[in-house]
Amino acid sequence: MQIVATQHNDKACIFIDGVVDEKGAEQLKQKISQLPLASLREVEIDCGKVKHIGSSGIGKLLLLYKQLASHGGNMKLINLSGPLFELFTELKMDTLFTITRQN
Repeated sequence: MQIVATQHNDKACIFIDGVVDEKGAEQLKQKISQLPLASLREVEIDCGKVKHIGSSGIGKLLLLYKQLASHGGNMKLINLSGPLFELFTELKMDTLFTITRQN
């Protein structure tokens, strides 16, 4: 799995390519821990090349959401595949943060 994070002012973009299983979730956690979360207003996660997100990955995303929300930041998941979009909708995660489907 590959994770690339970029930051411009108070916005960070994270691009994930691969499967976010237990090992991938740990890689994601490490990448997130390198970001200055307290100073970010928005984190956008591009999931266009994510094939699967397991429960560990969902847990890490919820942790990120909680950390951002604690100081007024927000999060977006973009380019979700149909099945991942449906999963996040079923879990009601769209009520916590913005999710968008691939075109």
